[in-house]
Amino acid sequence: MTDQQILSDDQTMSILEVLMLGVTPAISVFGVIGNIFSVIILVKHGLHRCSNILLVSLAVNDISFLVGFNSVPKLLYEIVDRTEGFHFGRGASFVLFAFYQLCMVMDYGCGSVSLTLPVLITAERLIAVFFPLQFNQVVTTRRTWCAVIFISVFWYGFFIHMTFFVVLDFEMDNQLNVTVGLMKRSAYHNQNSVAVAILEEAMSYMTIQIPPLFTLAGCIVIGIKIRIAASQRSKLTSSGQKGELSNRTTKMLMAVCTMYTAACGAMSLSTFIPQYMYYSITSDAPSNLGKVLYQVMNIALCLNSSCNFIIYVAMNKNFRSTYMSLFRPRTSRRIDYKKSELRKYVV
Repeated sequence: MTDQQILSDDQTMSILEVLMLGVTPAISVFGVIGNIFSVIILVKHGLHRCSNILLVSLAVNDISFLVGFNSVPKLLYEIVDRTEGFHFGRGASFVLFAFYQLCMVMDYGCGSVSLTLPVLITAERLIAVFFPLQFNQVVTTRRTWCAVIFISVFWYGFFIHMTFFVVLDFEMDNQLNVTVGLMKRSAYHNQNSVAVAILEEAMSYMTIQIPPLFTLAGCIVIGIKIRIAASQRSKLTSSGQKGELSNRTTKMLMAVCTMYTAACGAMSLSTFIPQYMYYSITSDAPSNLGKVLYQVMNIALCLNSSCNFIIYVAMNKNFRSTYMSLFRPRTSRRIDYKKSELRKYVV
C-alpha cells in the first residue's frame, strides 16, 4: 500500500490542522506557563545548588522550544490554504522566512539542549549518590554554568549552520493561481550533501539515542544504590534528615529523567522505521504519513517539555509550598519565606 493510499493530501492536512492548531498549542501553552512558574520558584530557592541551575536551564530551553515549535511563520507555511508555502507577496514572504528560520533555531536548538541536559542531571545525581563527600569539590556552580553554556552554544551554532541548507524560492500554484514561496534545499546543501547526512546522523545520536540510554542506565544504577543505602541511612541519627531530603531531590530528578527517556523512546522510532517517520530538516518532499507521524512524535517532545512542572509540584514539598505561597497574601508569604530559608538547601 502506497503512502497516497494510506493518507490523501486532504486527510493529511485535516489531521495536521487538528494536531498543529489544537493539540500541540494546548499542551504548549500549559508547558510555557508551568515552566515560567518553575523558573520563578527555582530562582526564589536560589541558584547556589547545581541541580537548581540545571532545572532552570532546562525550563528556559523548554519554554523557547515550545514557542519556536508553535511559531506563527511555521503555521502560516504549513497550514494556510491547506497547502505548504507562504501565500503572500515576495517582501512579506522573505520576512516570514527569516522569522521561520529564527524559530527553527529555537525549535531545534533549544529542543536539542533540553534533550541533552538530562545527561548532566543524571551525572550530577550519580556523583551526589556515589561520592557524597567529594560532591561539593567535583560539582560546582561555576562548572555547571560552563557545562550548560557549552551545550547551548554548541546546539545553537549547530542549527544556525543548518539554516544555510534551505532557501526560499517562488513557484506558481496553478490550482490557487498565485505565486507561492516554498522552502527548498540550497546550493550549499547540494554541494555538501555527504556532510549534511553525517550531521543529521550525528544529531540523531547526540539527542535521541545516546543521551536517553545513558540517562536510563544512570536512573537504574541510582535506583539500586538508593535501595541498598536506604536501610543504612535510616540507622543514621545525625544525618538521617539530610539523607532523606537528598533522597527526595534524587527521586524528583530521576522522575524528570524517566519522563525524558520515555519521550526519547517515542522519538527514536524514526530510527527504526524511517520509511514512515523520518522527516529531516532538509527533506524536500516528506510523505503524508511521515508528516503526520512527525507531528505525533513532536507531541511526545512537547509533553516532555511541559510535564516537569507537574513533577516538581507532586514530588517536592518545598517547591509545592513556594508555588502555593505565590497566590497567598503578602503576610503569609513572609512566613513561608522564613520557612523556606530554613530549608534552602532543598530544591
